Amino acid sequence: MKILYLCADLGIPVLGRKGASVHVRELVAALGRAGHQVVLAAPTLNKSPWEPPARLDSPLWHITPGPAAVAAVAALKEFNARLGVENSLPGELRRILLNRELETELKRRLEAEPPDFIYERASLYSIAGVSLAREFQVPLLLELNAPLALEQEAYRATAIEPLAAQTERWVLSRADAVLVVSSELREHAAAAGVKPERIHLLPNAVSPALFYPAPADAALRARWKLDGGPVIGFVGGLRPWHGVEVLPELLERILPAHPGVRLVVAGDGPLRGDLERSLEQRGLRARAVITGLLPQEEIPALISQFDIAVAPYPRPGHAFYFSPLKLFEYMACGIAVVAPELGQISELVRHGGTGWLYTPGDLKALAGAYVQLLADATLRRNLGQAAAKFIHNGFTWDQNAARVVQLACSLIRTPGA
Repeated sequence: MKILYLCADLGIPVLGRKGASVHVRELVAALGRAGHQVVLAAPTLNKSPWEPPARLDSPLWHITPGPAAVAAVAALKEFNARLGVENSLPGELRRILLNRELETELKRRLEAEPPDFIYERASLYSIAGVSLAREFQVPLLLELNAPLALEQEAYRATAIEPLAAQTERWVLSRADAVLVVSSELREHAAAAGVKPERIHLLPNAVSPALFYPAPADAALRARWKLDGGPVIGFVGGLRPWHGVEVLPELLERILPAHPGVRLVVAGDGPLRGDLERSLEQRGLRARAVITGLLPQEEIPALISQFDIAVAPYPRPGHAFYFSPLKLFEYMACGIAVVAPELGQISELVRHGGTGWLYTPGDLKALAGAYVQLLADATLRRNLGQAAAKFIHNGFTWDQNAARVVQLACSLIRTPGA
């Protein structure tokens, strides 16, 4: 089949190292492995000119805002500057105006040979997928990874929240199928008016060729100066909703029982400076390694250095709608994971079976779990083995791709369904 994968989110560099970037590439690759022709269209390739782009075997069309959009956004920025104010309007306008470029350019390129269906990663103010699906008279499968307007308001900023919410409802109601990554998002889509039979649960996944149980690499351990002590590790963005602020105190609480313990943080983000300062103030900077962003292919070997993986999500002020990619990757590598009893985490991690759960926000319980597990290698090994088997049996990108194509075929066979 011929598939147009549309990722209109300006915040997702499709050749970059963010979790969302990995998600896009992995599903595109899985669809390609299944024998389908996939074209990926996106406005952002890389965030940093110094970051080597990830490999993508499918065609990639880089479509950016046109001159008129750029001029309009620049004028709005200048207006803000004259007033001495800061707001999100320029960025939101840029997202809105991008639709015209995507629709015009993709219609031109695909008019002679349209795709069999469109797969779009939903993003704030993106209506291009709906417009193109109507133009080509093909199904639109919309992947929803977050309640877009709510997430923007809670974690970033929005100057026109009503418009963001209206746009989200408009797009959800017009997609032929809405693929949600968590049960909480299924409820969100239903509340937005999507009929239950059009909502399909499709959580995150892993590539078993990359993420599998493997022995620790002595050379890699030496590279990061991890010595001989146990290692607790975190992979992901250093952002408030990931709970990384608790890591310095967690390390401090574990040290009395396990003096040789080391903390490894693989990631970057706005909280990196705060994290480093907190470690310094507690006299723990030498006990921690912060690698920064790493290429996806280097992540599995680093996870294999961990004795225990950490996913310290706090309880948010809304439903926990996340499908944490790091959790799937930890578990697939056979590493014991400690995580809060929240949302989809509770569906993946069976306490004492495929991992260890604690009450979100209870740092004493979190530290206690680490102290206990670091003292029991057999328990860690059993948890990791069960976790790897569970993930490999049910959560792979190839399985997700097969479900996507099966769903698309059913929609093509029954147009208007």
